[in-house]
Amino acid sequence: MRKVYDLIERVGPTKSNVFISGESGTGKELVAKAIHRESPRKDKAFVVINCAGMPENLIESELFGYRKGAFTGAATDKEGLFDVADGGTVFFDEVGELTPAIQVKLLRVIQERTFTAVGGTEERSVDVRFISATNKDLESEVMKERFREDLFFRLNVIHVNMPPLRERDGDLPVLAQFFLEKYSAEIGKNVKKISAYAMDLLKQYQFPGNVRELENIIERSVALETSNIVLPESLTLSNFQRERNRENRRRRDLTSEGINIDEILGEIEREYILKSLELAHGSKQKAASLLGITMRSLRYRLDKLGMITSPD
Repeated sequence: MRKVYDLIERVGPTKSNVFISGESGTGKELVAKAIHRESPRKDKAFVVINCAGMPENLIESELFGYRKGAFTGAATDKEGLFDVADGGTVFFDEVGELTPAIQVKLLRVIQERTFTAVGGTEERSVDVRFISATNKDLESEVMKERFREDLFFRLNVIHVNMPPLRERDGDLPVLAQFFLEKYSAEIGKNVKKISAYAMDLLKQYQFPGNVRELENIIERSVALETSNIVLPESLTLSNFQRERNRENRRRRDLTSEGINIDEILGEIEREYILKSLELAHGSKQKAASLLGITMRSLRYRLDKLGMITSPD
């Protein structure tokens, strides 16, 4: 992420178009806004265009505006989003969802910096910076001829890739604490920290929804928590994801290259200990009972696995 921040600072002041790739929920729109704030256009409009959520029959009139009488219901002239964004930045979210017809029109706007309103004849000049994003593999879409190659190259002058949260281990505690403080203030609760056991659960989770999912999990946890610390039982994680992770570990086949049996058994042991602590609401005495082991044995296992402990 430091590389991403550095790139934002370097590319912000330029006029170059930026293409942001990454899974859903990684924060692509936040990066687009940060680039806009670092640019000379920061005092002008930042217009978000959701390409996936805009009906195909409306997108052209929304982008370019229309003239009175252009179609049934066009009682007056209407400005398009390009008019609104003039002098600022346009952010095309999920740009891979644009239809071929709109791709052609968008390419012309990028190349010529002009457009014509629906039902109009006069060309209008526009000065906007283009930032686009998608969770699709757009290069693959180009190869399959689902997305225009020339448009892709026009949009992808500078590429910013947002890594998924599961590849950002060091960011997880920082982000979790940030969201904890944010929603504690918004909801009006005095939840100050996340317990070590709850954090261990979060670290074991794969976050298919990335940072957006983490934010939702922490918001729910703060809303449900009755103490000043987030405990494991307040976390709402996807059971399907947890079961799939468990099944994937169990299906590791022994090959000629071998496996690390201690690592696999350690993962299984950690998972059962975390689950027992979750069911025991953090009580190590009860967790040991659920696992059928002594307190001394549980303490030894916690220490062996490097799991932070606290007095029962």
